[in-house]
Amino acid sequence: MRILPILPFVICLMACSLEDELSKSSGTKLLSVAYTNKDESWVENYSYSPDSRLNTVEDLRLSGRRYELTYQNGKIQKVATYSMDVNELIFQDSIIYNPTGSIQKVYNFSINAGEDLALTWIYEFDYDSGNKVSQKSTYLVPTKEYTSIEKYYWNKNNIERTDHYNGKGELHYEYFYTYDNKVNYKKGLPLSITDPVSWSENNVTAMNWKDYYGNLDLICRPCVATYKYNLDHYPVEIKYNWGRTLKLTYE
Repeated sequence: MRILPILPFVICLMACSLEDELSKSSGTKLLSVAYTNKDESWVENYSYSPDSRLNTVEDLRLSGRRYELTYQNGKIQKVATYSMDVNELIFQDSIIYNPTGSIQKVYNFSINAGEDLALTWIYEFDYDSGNKVSQKSTYLVPTKEYTSIEKYYWNKNNIERTDHYNGKGELHYEYFYTYDNKVNYKKGLPLSITDPVSWSENNVTAMNWKDYYGNLDLICRPCVATYKYNLDHYPVEIKYNWGRTLKLTYE
């Protein structure tokens, strides 16, 4: 009769022990990310070459994708995206660099533009005098027009604000970011290569926004993330206030 009241305590104790184990772990090489989002869950696995270069990322959802990386002179040259169910190449990003090593352009080829991979999008990046990205322009190749321009404003090594304009230069949205003081696990990952906010030094803890166009319908305002870290100051657990949780493992 006295077992039932003890069960919640035992379950809580087990959960707390797991969280303590994560926090007491170490490592900086990301191996996997386990996602839980309400009634669905999936895992993303990261594989490396013998010299510790990231080679493959596999999203293990039923409709998941596999990302294969090609390098040249120590930098990512190409990211090929395959559908996991039929093993078909559906996207490819080719990266062009400036002499300083920063990304100049990303050419996106897509199967959506025809039977073969056709050049669909071009992302162009501009930088300030300190070699921090200041603007991204998005060019749609089939229509031969710029569809959006994003401008970035830095506070030390983190982007604290982005302004989003349409192709005509009209301001539609502003986004505002706050950060922790730990290592940004997304920095340098290929899935974030066209998102300069992910190039920041630290992890985003909150994002707020202003909508000047009147059509922005995000799930949260502000969008808040809480973190647990390992001994090397990398996130091992991320909880978002809109319902998603990430568990990260490292080596």
